Amino acid sequence: MEMTMQLSRTLKGHEEIFNNGHTLRPRQRQILFSMGSEGISFGDLCKKLPHCAELEALINDLLQNGFIQALRGMGSAASATAAAPVAKAAAATSDDISCLRGYVLDFMAGLVGTKSPAYRQMSEVTDMASFKAVLPTCRKVIAAVASPHQAAELEAGVASRLGR
Repeated sequence: MEMTMQLSRTLKGHEEIFNNGHTLRPRQRQILFSMGSEGISFGDLCKKLPHCAELEALINDLLQNGFIQALRGMGSAASATAAAPVAKAAAATSDDISCLRGYVLDFMAGLVGTKSPAYRQMSEVTDMASFKAVLPTCRKVIAAVASPHQAAELEAGVASRLGR
């Protein structure tokens, strides 16, 4: 396995840790905890767990069972779209708002579920000002629960729906 390969928890991995799944062996759960919410490279994970002789086999098992994912192609394009501000949104119509709100709600439902306070706040959005106020909260929740890369993907999707 390449030392630079970026690994990140999936929704299934997050649920295993935070919703008391307890379907994994303790060593596998330790790996999930060690990854953090933002993901980690294989090399950094090796440094964090230097005494784990079977690390690569455990990671392959977690990958195959969908608890973690290998992030590919998440270089400068994702960080460039993440840096794009949501500024031109003031001129959007109510149809645009419903489309944007629906996109964000669908995105969040797939990654963090529908019980999040941020999901509830976004579902109550009716105008662009409130959408712009709640979007950063949704982005933070996705970054914390899923990964910063997926939060950047959300922001890029919103920007593309706004025509930027």
